[in-house]
Amino acid sequence: MRAIRLTTSRQFHKFVSLPDKIYKGDPFYVPYMRRDLFCTLKKLTKENYVAIAVEENGEFLARVLVTTGHNKQLGKENCGFFSHFECVNDREAARLLFDEMAAVLKEMGADHIEGTYFPYDQDNRRGILVQGFERAPLILTSYNPPYYKDLFEENGFTKDFDTVSYHLDYEKYDIARIRPLTERILDRYGLEISPADFKHLDKEIDDVHTVIAEATNDIVFQDAPTREDLVRIVKNWKAFLWNDFIHICRRKEDGRPVGVMMSIPDYFSVFRVMNGRNNPIALLKAVRAIKKIDAVRAMLQFVVPDYQNKGVNFALYQAFYEACKRRGIVTLEAGTIMENNVTSRRNVEKASGELDKIFRLYGRDP
Repeated sequence: MRAIRLTTSRQFHKFVSLPDKIYKGDPFYVPYMRRDLFCTLKKLTKENYVAIAVEENGEFLARVLVTTGHNKQLGKENCGFFSHFECVNDREAARLLFDEMAAVLKEMGADHIEGTYFPYDQDNRRGILVQGFERAPLILTSYNPPYYKDLFEENGFTKDFDTVSYHLDYEKYDIARIRPLTERILDRYGLEISPADFKHLDKEIDDVHTVIAEATNDIVFQDAPTREDLVRIVKNWKAFLWNDFIHICRRKEDGRPVGVMMSIPDYFSVFRVMNGRNNPIALLKAVRAIKKIDAVRAMLQFVVPDYQNKGVNFALYQAFYEACKRRGIVTLEAGTIMENNVTSRRNVEKASGELDKIFRLYGRDP
């Protein structure tokens, strides 16, 4: 058994295929699109990324992808980050992988290691799932076997911080009873809420960016996305967005955007039936699965400072819940939220949220 740094296409294919062994028979697992991940690996390893695996008798037992960068939360300029961690339930394989990962990142100048993260977007698929294995993961959230927690902690990793997700229930929220209250809130402040207009996408992106930039504070995990970031996100995800799950609150008198809430339907249920492939059979299964989507994840909600604590967030939740009910959505989730973002967590809890999943960002020194 040995740890190796990957350089060949054959090795990258083994990297992509390892989860087939770990998650065999697990109905909750959502495989990456195999070709996409393979191409991503080839691209990233030509940049500031290194792919590592533990090999025994030609078979991979563990894998990870590492890089370095700025860590906003810890204030470190050259922090080591890791992603795509997977490992069989073998302590020696985990030890070899982590030791090699530490050696690589130390060579790259890192003085701290933290993960897991998702390349390009540190706000999704982040953290090791440590609580909430009873429900399937929703779109762009992490999922892993329960034993991963032990593998990390037995190898010197400790909690850097947690992020959390909440289970929502619009029946407990009582849409009909709360609707008159939210209508009064909107009327009092001269506001209106409307779904995103995809026919005027540039303006919608401008308004969403304005709200996020004004509302961002030090507790937000990463810097507010630039307008260019939002354009890229919308371009990549437009096919997966439903406009009635993106709500923008504006002032009637001048159209100023003051709040936004964005949710994404659970395309993980679609990717699951595709099993990491995009051949004709998989695409046919995808078409059928899209029609059956009955879960949604509320990914972000922002309100500008001068309209906070005025009930705007509840009005946005009202619009979200009504959209879910019209769509026949059964499973609703909000997150992930940093554990110390007390305001956001309190707002979700007041909107019927019950703590459901905890994702842990682990750290250690090289």
